[in-house]
Amino acid sequence: MKQNTLYKYTWIICSLVLIATLWSCERDDICASATPTTPHLIVRFYNINERAETKTVRRMNVYEENSSKYLLLDKTLDSIVLPLRIDALDTPNTTRFIIEKDGDFAVDEDDTTASNSDIIEVTYTPELIYVSRACGYKSVFNNLVAKRETDDNNWIIDVQVINSTINNEDAAHINIYH
Repeated sequence: MKQNTLYKYTWIICSLVLIATLWSCERDDICASATPTTPHLIVRFYNINERAETKTVRRMNVYEENSSKYLLLDKTLDSIVLPLRIDALDTPNTTRFIIEKDGDFAVDEDDTTASNSDIIEVTYTPELIYVSRACGYKSVFNNLVAKRETDDNNWIIDVQVINSTINNEDAAHINIYH
């Protein structure tokens, strides 16, 4: 009888320990792929003569000033997605992009169109927003200002900020007219 009682108490204690262990487990914190993360800057290119009409930029190369890494290389597009650097939070940050049209990486040997580079300076104030325990924080960019650097041969005629807060990638933030 003692053995039966001992077995019963042992089984009850083991069951309680197992239940307590399972009860104390936390669910897995995995950030869902659909959760919005830090957005990129979206730039659309438009025809300067028909401002509502998009216009592709031929053989475009894009890179950040003082960087040898291309963000875009030899593409013909009417819009681009660019990452913004965060140097300091809650203070104005500046990123300068060099946008080159008719780049030097042409496949067609007969094309003699000269490349032309313009610099776009983007100033913004990054702010961290808490998303969740699994996803952590994402950055939002406020007070967006964009301008082109003037030179002797600008192909970019006008730069217009459409949305001064970058908190998603649903629409363009900057329009460039050429």
